[in-house]
Amino acid sequence: MERGIQYLRELAVREMIYHDLDNAQLPTDPDEIQCTRPMWWKFVRSAPSSYANSLAVMEWKGEEGPMVDEVAG
Repeated sequence: MERGIQYLRELAVREMIYHDLDNAQLPTDPDEIQCTRPMWWKFVRSAPSSYANSLAVMEWKGEEGPMVDEVAG
């Protein structure tokens, strides 16, 4: 589980790097990054099947994904 959370944080850092770096409002803490759908599916596909099924049905708030720290919790 710890490796999965670490991987999700790595995906968040990648999201920060390739996002608009000139945006001063962009969080610098990976736990404050909102999960995007592509990022989420990479994470779900990397998880063991016992976790992947539970993660795949995790509810999104409309178009917004959960924050990394919400998923880690």
